[in-house]
Amino acid sequence: MDAPIYEVFGPLPQGAPGNDASTLRALDAVPDCDAVRRVLDLGAGRGRTTFALAQALPDAHVTAVDIHGPFVMRIAERAREAGVANRVHAMCGDMETLDVAEGSMDLIWAEGSIYILGMERAFALWRPWLRPGGCIAFSDFVRWTGDLSKDVREFWAVEYPDMASEAAIRCRAERAGYRTVSGFRMSREAHDAYYVPLEARAAALAGCTRAGVSNVLETVRKEIDIVRRFPDEAGYAFFVLQRTDG
Repeated sequence: MDAPIYEVFGPLPQGAPGNDASTLRALDAVPDCDAVRRVLDLGAGRGRTTFALAQALPDAHVTAVDIHGPFVMRIAERAREAGVANRVHAMCGDMETLDVAEGSMDLIWAEGSIYILGMERAFALWRPWLRPGGCIAFSDFVRWTGDLSKDVREFWAVEYPDMASEAAIRCRAERAGYRTVSGFRMSREAHDAYYVPLEARAAALAGCTRAGVSNVLETVRKEIDIVRRFPDEAGYAFFVLQRTDG
């Protein structure tokens, strides 16, 4: 991600729709959740999910990974401040090239970040990292209807051409060696937790003419408009998948 992207999105409290209620709802769907001891939080951003998971899983070690150094430093600082640095580890890395031992993870978490790899690539890459019966929990933008309005279709054809339906995601998961444990659409509150601060950030930068920033802001305003006008056609959904064996 380049400087204009970070200038716009960096100060936000989080990088995608979601809130602790949706995170904990997904976590509650993980089979034998109380037995989870090793968690990999990919694309952890500012660490909201990292600390929600660490609090909900007091016996687990959570490794938070993000490619942006300042975010990683802040997670490490927060872990020290909260007295959980012994089990919350932050590392700077690219999820495409991480060195993770086979079968070493109970749970892989990817709120709003699976699109970076692409869903099918992520499913294939992450499966060996999970112990037998381990789980992936992720959120992503999905089509909630097969008949998108013209404005919605044209916008996402450019911004996220790989966006799929809930049914298609479940099929992809099954082909990749998982079963879908849970899937649910995020609430309006979870969407607003991202879009309300994003709208305020766009308003604060309205007069900015720095190279690249104005282009990012134009896309941001279009996305906010599309999401607000067509809330029943596409939005964020959560999925919990369990690795199947045999």
